[in-house]
Amino acid sequence: MSGSDGFNYDLNEARLHGNIFERIFHNRRLNFWLEVVDYSGKRVLDIGCNSGIILIPLKERGVDVVGIDISKTDIDKAKENLRQRKLPQGCVQVGDAKKLPFKSNSFDIVLLSDILEHVSDPEIVAQESIRVAKKRGLVLATVPNELHPVVRFSWVRKLLTGRHNVDEHLDIPFSKQKLTKLFLQTTAVKLQFIGFGSEILGIFKKR
Repeated sequence: MSGSDGFNYDLNEARLHGNIFERIFHNRRLNFWLEVVDYSGKRVLDIGCNSGIILIPLKERGVDVVGIDISKTDIDKAKENLRQRKLPQGCVQVGDAKKLPFKSNSFDIVLLSDILEHVSDPEIVAQESIRVAKKRGLVLATVPNELHPVVRFSWVRKLLTGRHNVDEHLDIPFSKQKLTKLFLQTTAVKLQFIGFGSEILGIFKKR
């Protein structure tokens, strides 16, 4: 994901045409996101939507989903991917995760897929995600697990994800405690390791 500070990496391109590790990694993650919660009848916000790797499959399933990304390049790619699939392009827009252009209490589900580790102020992004979630709405966040060897050794991450500039942008790993601290105003529904322990999933319910 490109995140709030503008890190560009085309996840759709990596999933479809990357090296074998990229294809396996990103397809597994996509399948996880599509099944982690029931999206039916929900209004969803995908923060840091990149070129639409999660948004487009959700859209194809009939989910009311909106995407935002600070990178115009990524949004242009997302619009092109939507156009190729004859899906409406107005569901994605350029915007800053630190100042979301949406009213409070607007979404049933807010997605933060590998975003918080790439931004300079994750506390602000977390608070914004809570603000736009409806009461009893869910915020789903994944972050790298700081104790996992894949996360600790950047060369392994480069091999698995294809991100050859891992060390050139913000990429801050988390513990469960650090992630939970960002969402103290919510109720933690689930905290678990995913991706063979390389990532942490947090599901938080707005009170």
